[in-house]
Amino acid sequence: MVQQLSKLATWATMLSCFLASSTNALGQELNEWQSSPAAYLELPQQGMPGQLIMPDGTAYQLVEQPDVTYSLSSEAMGMTPSSAPASGGASDSAKQDNGTNPAQNITTCIVSNEYYELDGGNQINTSYARLKFPIYDKRGSLLVEVPFTYYDFTAQFPESPEVGGIGDVKFQVSYNTWTSCDKKLTMINFLEFYVPSADTVAVGVPPGGNELTAFNVGTGKYVLGPGMGFVYMAQPNFIIAPLYFYETSIAGDGDRPMIRRGKWRIFAMYAWQSGAYILPEFQIVTNYKTGNNDTYIAPEFGYSSKGTTLYCKPGAGLSPDQNDRQWGFELGMRVQF
Repeated sequence: MVQQLSKLATWATMLSCFLASSTNALGQELNEWQSSPAAYLELPQQGMPGQLIMPDGTAYQLVEQPDVTYSLSSEAMGMTPSSAPASGGASDSAKQDNGTNPAQNITTCIVSNEYYELDGGNQINTSYARLKFPIYDKRGSLLVEVPFTYYDFTAQFPESPEVGGIGDVKFQVSYNTWTSCDKKLTMINFLEFYVPSADTVAVGVPPGGNELTAFNVGTGKYVLGPGMGFVYMAQPNFIIAPLYFYETSIAGDGDRPMIRRGKWRIFAMYAWQSGAYILPEFQIVTNYKTGNNDTYIAPEFGYSSKGTTLYCKPGAGLSPDQNDRQWGFELGMRVQF
């Protein structure tokens, strides 16, 4: 007990000296640390280094040395000040800035293309333009998504034209509603809203977005999608996140079938010091009107450097039914500001 109290006293003295002698570059971060509950200290134990987590997500390594009781290294552990918001729980100290953490709310521009071969031979090719803004003092976000869809259903409907055009635009709001005391677990609430902006010709070609399980290529409906998820930061460079959305049509073309759809997305992300990361993902999309499940597994491989992330995402369906995803491939880029 005396030894532990001595160590704690040494830590208090060391941190006091560090705060007093910090440079101007670190001054603002340390002031935030003093005033924000998001900053916390992990002491070294059993030969492992500790760390001081700043409110902006920067981590400083704490090492016990033979000739000095403890020392504080100012080398950031693979993180940048922009890698996490001032508040947001698990996002505050996640050792990554690749844009995969849904609890992380940073201005981000995302462009991607998804190609899917469906069971039965039909094809869907969609390009997305997304822009994400932080709101509520970086505790939430607003995402705007504009899809440009091309699909070919001639394998099922030989007389059908190959159709391309803008899809239904999506607006999504997220909010980090709860964070655990150790900042490792964050609960997030979402609300999606789809506007029936798809080209009329795209909506009218069979089978259409209402009959498909995993796609929204043009429903003719206003669709609302509340959702909830958790982000668990097992380590600063390792997160686990299950997310669920329930989508339902609330208005729109009365001649089009209603939308009742559930979406599970479960993934884990591990990032290396080099900026490379891997994100295996499991998806289950359920059409509650037909009872069909589209199950899909897709590992994402990416590399992040200075706020820009490039990634690829191959995937395969598990026991697909007709017009479920048989296999697919996604390429994309995220740029954080």
